[in-house]
Amino acid sequence: MNNKARVKTILLLAANPRDTSKLQLDVEVREIDEGLRRANKREQFKLEQKWAVRSRDFYRAILDTQPQIVHFCGHGTAEDGIILENEMKQTVYVQADALASMFKLFAKKGVKCVVLNACYSEVQAEAISQYVKYVIGMNKAVGDKAAVAFAVAFYDALGAGLNIEDAHELGCSQMMGFMEHQTPVLKKNELTDVLTDVSTTFETDVIPPNPYQGLSAFGEEDAAFFFGRETFVNELVQTTRKQPLVGVVGPSGSGKSSIVFAGLIPQLRSEGNWLISSFRPGNQPFYQLACALVHQLEPELSETGLLREAAGLAGDMQSGRISLQQVASRIKERNGGKRLLLVADQFEELYTLCQKEEQERFADALLGGISPEMTLVFTLRADFYGYVLSYRPFRDALQQHTPQLLSSMKREELEAAIALPAQKLEVQLEPQLTQRILDDVGQEPGNLPLLEFALTRLWEKQEKRVLNVGSDRFNVSSDRASCRYDSFNVGN
Repeated sequence: MNNKARVKTILLLAANPRDTSKLQLDVEVREIDEGLRRANKREQFKLEQKWAVRSRDFYRAILDTQPQIVHFCGHGTAEDGIILENEMKQTVYVQADALASMFKLFAKKGVKCVVLNACYSEVQAEAISQYVKYVIGMNKAVGDKAAVAFAVAFYDALGAGLNIEDAHELGCSQMMGFMEHQTPVLKKNELTDVLTDVSTTFETDVIPPNPYQGLSAFGEEDAAFFFGRETFVNELVQTTRKQPLVGVVGPSGSGKSSIVFAGLIPQLRSEGNWLISSFRPGNQPFYQLACALVHQLEPELSETGLLREAAGLAGDMQSGRISLQQVASRIKERNGGKRLLLVADQFEELYTLCQKEEQERFADALLGGISPEMTLVFTLRADFYGYVLSYRPFRDALQQHTPQLLSSMKREELEAAIALPAQKLEVQLEPQLTQRILDDVGQEPGNLPLLEFALTRLWEKQEKRVLNVGSDRFNVSSDRASCRYDSFNVGN
């Protein structure tokens, strides 16, 4: 028990958005990992990694791993903040005040050190240091090789038993050859010993990041806050292990995409023997499929290279020169025999955006790829099930591989979806609030977007970490019409 208590978790958050210059983040993370594995004090450290982080991923990864050290490697731009992507893969900036607000919360959960290995990150480090004892930021632009040299030496020193100040000094010494040894700046706040050790609860005057999704579907990165569908997810996992073709069919707004991305995929990924790619058919289904496959075949391709290779592969697959089964077999060979899971999300787009001839040609291509090398999972709105069944080869495949039919959530499942995300962030719900929301939302088809929308609005109006509803402040029913309209446009 005592040895376990001394283990320090290091959380590495890596981000290299597509519109930014390429960084050697894989080298940095790999070298840190290898250094800690060989260190004298390696039993005192546990390394966790999170790649392609978005702003939301900061707090989710910290909640999941409860680290003592948080290390960010990526791009920074002084006043504008560190550079990430949002859910639409657009570049966004996380500024100093937002980072400080996050770490004000997490300092009380045990975060003792934050390393911002990014250009011009001293501004953010200064803000965070109000709450975290040790924070390191860069006072100017830092070269990629110099940044890696600093990080590797810093964690080598910690692994050897040195303290953070000495580790910082060693890291700086390794940047002398790059003339950048004065770039990493260590901020130390003696007052944070009191802040981090006295209490294990969050400040009540700060609203924590929202765990609810509004009108969006839950993604893989949201799995820690996805509750209520455990029974269906477990059955879906078992089915996916057995069947090469799995359909998830349900009404609009019933949570199909969320179940696959926040339920099925995280469980399968944790098994370690699956390669997972996803796409939506759109109005160019072969091209969208090819993009997903090229990512697995050549993961290091530049954006331009990806576009070029995907266009070529799409043409070859559409003409029949290359089959999906051949591609899946090659992916399996290049990845040590791991099985490919291909997810076709919102499969109804094939019928709303494509002509009949392309619908059938694409269905043939997908069905031809089902093999020991690949499993196909698709999500489909129930009102399009007839379109799928009208094409005999698809109907025959589904006759052999029974789809998973999704209905509305039971009341106790909805209660879990309401209460557990808030509970995980130590936010309380006033008595009877859950029942009041459920009575208002009801058992309508597509009630999940309405529920999440209402919870999102309530979260914004919380007081002292308590969710409550007053007739003069918020009424779930008042937003029913707008949410019902929008629910037909979301992919969950």
